[in-house]
Amino acid sequence: MKKITKNDYTQRVNEVLSQIHLDISAEHSVATLSSLASMSLFHFNRVFKSVVGESIHTYIRRVRLEHCANALLFNPDSTINEIFSEVGFVSNSSFTHAFKDYFGVTPSKWREIDIPSSINDNILEIHPLHVEIGYIPKKRVAYVRHIGYNKSIKEAWQRLEEWSYENALDFSKLPMIGLHHSNPNIVKKEECHYVACLELDADFTYYRSGEVGVMQIPRLFCAKFSLTGKYGDLMKYMDYIYYQWLPHSRYEKVHLPSLALYHKNHFIREDEQFKLDFYVPIRYK
Repeated sequence: MKKITKNDYTQRVNEVLSQIHLDISAEHSVATLSSLASMSLFHFNRVFKSVVGESIHTYIRRVRLEHCANALLFNPDSTINEIFSEVGFVSNSSFTHAFKDYFGVTPSKWREIDIPSSINDNILEIHPLHVEIGYIPKKRVAYVRHIGYNKSIKEAWQRLEEWSYENALDFSKLPMIGLHHSNPNIVKKEECHYVACLELDADFTYYRSGEVGVMQIPRLFCAKFSLTGKYGDLMKYMDYIYYQWLPHSRYEKVHLPSLALYHKNHFIREDEQFKLDFYVPIRYK
C-alpha cells in the first residue's frame, strides 16, 4: 500500500473510531460508518481490519464488553440489565453469551470474583485522595492512537511532536492529554488502547495528516484527582480510584475514557516523573 493511500485510510478510520467512542451505545451500522469514511461497504470492511487489526463488528463488540466488565466492578449499584442495555445489547441472553465467550465467566460470576491481591496492595499503598467534582470544557485536540500501555506510548508523543513542528506549533506549550480507553487489569497491557492528544486553538486550520487526527472531546462531568509520581505509579492511583473510591462514592463511571491532563508527562521525560490531573467521567447514581 502506498504511503499516501495508507495515511488517507488511517485518517478515515480514525474519524470512524472517534464516532464510535463518542457513543458506544449507538447502533453504529456498517453502512453509516462506511459512509462516514466515504467508502463502499466492502472496501470499508477491508480497510478497517487492515488499519485496526480486527473487524468493525469485533471492535465494537469488544469495546462494549470491556466497558461492561468495568461497570460490573466499578458501578455496584447498577443492575446487570442496566449495564448491558446502556451500551446497545438488546437482551440478557445475548449479552451473557457474548460476555462469557469473551471473559470466560458469566456477568454475575464476574462480579463475585475477588479483587486480585496486587490491586488490593495498590489500594492500601494510596492514602485517601482529594477529589473535586465538576465540569471540564470541550477540547479540540490533535491525537495519535496507540495500542499498548507501557513505555512504547512515548512513540505516540514523538509522532505528535513531529506533527506539531510540521504545523508550526510549539509542542512544549500545547496542553497534553492522555485518554485511557482500557483497564490494564482486565486487558493485556500490550492490547490496551491509549490516545495521546495535544489541545489546539479553536481557529487552528487542520489538514489531513495520516495517523494524526483532530477531534473534539466533549464537555464532561468528572471527578478530578491531582496526582504526582513516577512511571508505574499511575496504575496504583487508578486502582485506588476505580476499585476503592468509585464504588463507595455517590457516582458511577460513564462509558467515556478517563483523561490525564499532564503538567509533567512521564512518557517523554528523562526522569519519568509525572504531575497530572486525572479526570474520570461520572454521573450521579
